[in-house]
Amino acid sequence: MLKSKNIELVPFESKYIKKFVEFRNSEDSRNFLMPGIPYPVTEGSVSEWLNKRANPSESGEFAIIYNETKEYIGNISYGNVDWKNRHCEIAIMIGEEKYRNRGLGSEAIMTLLDFIFNELNLHRVELKVYDFNERAIRCYEKCGFKKEGLLREAVYKHGKYINECMMSIIKEEFCKHDFQGNN
Repeated sequence: MLKSKNIELVPFESKYIKKFVEFRNSEDSRNFLMPGIPYPVTEGSVSEWLNKRANPSESGEFAIIYNETKEYIGNISYGNVDWKNRHCEIAIMIGEEKYRNRGLGSEAIMTLLDFIFNELNLHRVELKVYDFNERAIRCYEKCGFKKEGLLREAVYKHGKYINECMMSIIKEEFCKHDFQGNN
């Protein structure tokens, strides 16, 4: 369990599946799902994924729990760990709408980054985000991520091609970053 002031990150378990399916299948979430993420999902498909998920040394999936109410509000994960070059990718979803725009996503990201950089001893963390997802981009920048480039028309979604923005942070930047979150 990884804990901060307002949230804790706990290993994703079967008890979260029903709510996860609700989050993942919502119209709002679907608009921001990255390529390769199945839609729609069912409780059965998520259970199957949970049983087959990658080796824990290569990925980690956490439920985000709001400390005040102990409510499950979303997911955050790291994956595609490259141990030779010491980097990975992250993804986050605050599925419970009433908890968005409160700084909890950035707090979850900073908590996970602390684990990735100081426990796993990785050097770099990267992510992709649709260039129209301004709320997410602001959150990532708040956490110290830098834009690296644009993958032009990389994804076909909603009847048109969409750009993806590549962002990353390295350990040195994380250690120097003055996070102005809810901590």
